[in-house]
Amino acid sequence: MKKIVLLFIAFLSLYAGGGDIFRMHLLFDRFEVQSGGVKSWDVSAYGGYDIDKLYIYSEGEDNNWQNELVFSHAITPFWDLQAGFEMDREQKTRGFGVIALSGLAPYWIETRTKLLVGGGGAGIDFDFEYDTLFTQRLILTSRIESRWMGKAYRSIGVGQGLNFVEAGFRLRYELQREFAPYVGITFKRNFGETKRIMEEQSESAFVFGIRFWF
Repeated sequence: MKKIVLLFIAFLSLYAGGGDIFRMHLLFDRFEVQSGGVKSWDVSAYGGYDIDKLYIYSEGEDNNWQNELVFSHAITPFWDLQAGFEMDREQKTRGFGVIALSGLAPYWIETRTKLLVGGGGAGIDFDFEYDTLFTQRLILTSRIESRWMGKAYRSIGVGQGLNFVEAGFRLRYELQREFAPYVGITFKRNFGETKRIMEEQSESAFVFGIRFWF
């Protein structure tokens, strides 16, 4: 993995424009504990330039996770086209190739839609997020995520068809722009074959955590 990251960074350096500055950013969008004691996170980081960047995404809870490494190219001022790979773990590990479109939709909705390909099958993952500002520091983040797969991957708890729909609402207070504690609630419902594999239909939890970046 370390060698792959270094190769991507070297590749990015070839696309630096005159005067374009290399930038790095790390965001812990969610770093939280659920009411049942489950620890979860949603982290992203990038290094690169205005047009081309290398992104790392990590999302999961306890010992189950999804990690991505993608090359991102800006195709418009508000949209990036990304390509790379993802590793999913739920008891066992499965790899996928990833093609994603990430950006800012109308009405300031942050969205990322990705195509997953691997093991003779394909799927689509949807992620939408919107911030409601009550004040300049008190902000409610609403998020909805869903996944559909054309093939079952039972080793990682994934069935064919619609897997799940998850919604979350987190109210944070920005003590500083870079640091904000929050509380919230999440709802998740499994469907179809995924519901049978995971042996659970739905779950909800209260959460508390911090959001920070640098």
